[in-house]
Amino acid sequence: MGCCLWLLAVVPSGAAPRKEKLIAAQISVISETSWPAFQGYLEELKACGYNTIILRVFHNRGDRYHGPIGHEARNRFMEGVYFQNGAVPVIADLLTPAGAAAHRVGLRVIAWMTTLQAAYGRKVAFPLTSYDLEKDCLYEEKQLLDPSECSSQGLLLQIFRDLAAGPIDGILLQDDLMLRHHQGFFKKIPELSPNPDDLYRFSPDRRKITAYRKRFFRWRDDQALILQELANAIFSACRQIRPGLICAQNVHYEPFLNQDWGRNWFACTPKSLAASQADYLMVMAYQDRIKRELELADDHLSPIMEQIFMQGKNLFPDKAIFKFEVPRPDGQNRTVLLSELQETLCQAQHCGAEELVLTPCNYPEEAACLLLLENKLK
Repeated sequence: MGCCLWLLAVVPSGAAPRKEKLIAAQISVISETSWPAFQGYLEELKACGYNTIILRVFHNRGDRYHGPIGHEARNRFMEGVYFQNGAVPVIADLLTPAGAAAHRVGLRVIAWMTTLQAAYGRKVAFPLTSYDLEKDCLYEEKQLLDPSECSSQGLLLQIFRDLAAGPIDGILLQDDLMLRHHQGFFKKIPELSPNPDDLYRFSPDRRKITAYRKRFFRWRDDQALILQELANAIFSACRQIRPGLICAQNVHYEPFLNQDWGRNWFACTPKSLAASQADYLMVMAYQDRIKRELELADDHLSPIMEQIFMQGKNLFPDKAIFKFEVPRPDGQNRTVLLSELQETLCQAQHCGAEELVLTPCNYPEEAACLLLLENKLK
């Protein structure tokens, strides 16, 4: 671990003992416009069988505002967070009333928060350095934090400490704690800021990367560990504020299908994940997205999902938990997608998955998809 993170997180702590199986509804947007109405929705979630909500507490430019947020707050900031803190803009303190409402009905609250995208309009002293293929040069991504920089680490730890002090039971790191194959030239660490020609093989016009060199793979492995060290520092800082806090991180499905994909595309490897001090590695096993991204025929989805489930449980039996995609209430082919979700849920259970997250659960029709599993098993 880098010296900065050692100084910022001096008391490392691992995952807390499990108290109960996690059955979570992830809410990206509170659709209700009043707190009494939201309380009623939470009661429906509890009756459905959920014991936890995962609530979005960040707001990126272009995101939908949560329903109870008034017009004045919406006009104040274009981006920020929904909890009190001393580091970044506060759209409104949504977390306090939402957390109280959830706890009144017996639901735990996991706050879902961004990481490398958490600058929110602040001038970043040391932004992420990346490679521009078209211009054949390095450039700075002004609104992305460099995970190797002390100032970026300090900002994130301050944000998450303030978040941990709120009315929550856990945190979930957004899936932006990753680096694409052209990102992450860490200027202050010479061995992690190589010449692009040492990493990539180019087409004759240098407009396309045709292959990776051996140095690229070592570079990505090192990046993966740096990202995980930052995640662990965040977990440690939060647990110092609130001992026993549930800590989770989103994980892309690709590392469980092809380890090269995980390393090359996201700087995520089995070795880096094995170092995680999270309670949960939340694998984004979004069945419809996987089907579209891999261009799978209907009958080819099942073996792909089984591989993800088996790899997840084999590699991380005590930490892997799978997230499933809920079709929109007004979406096309909803009946087909619901059947597909039902089969995937049962398949995950047969592979040993006893905990799950459904997302998004912004409306009762979406949250009710949990009953698909119960109905299938009757």
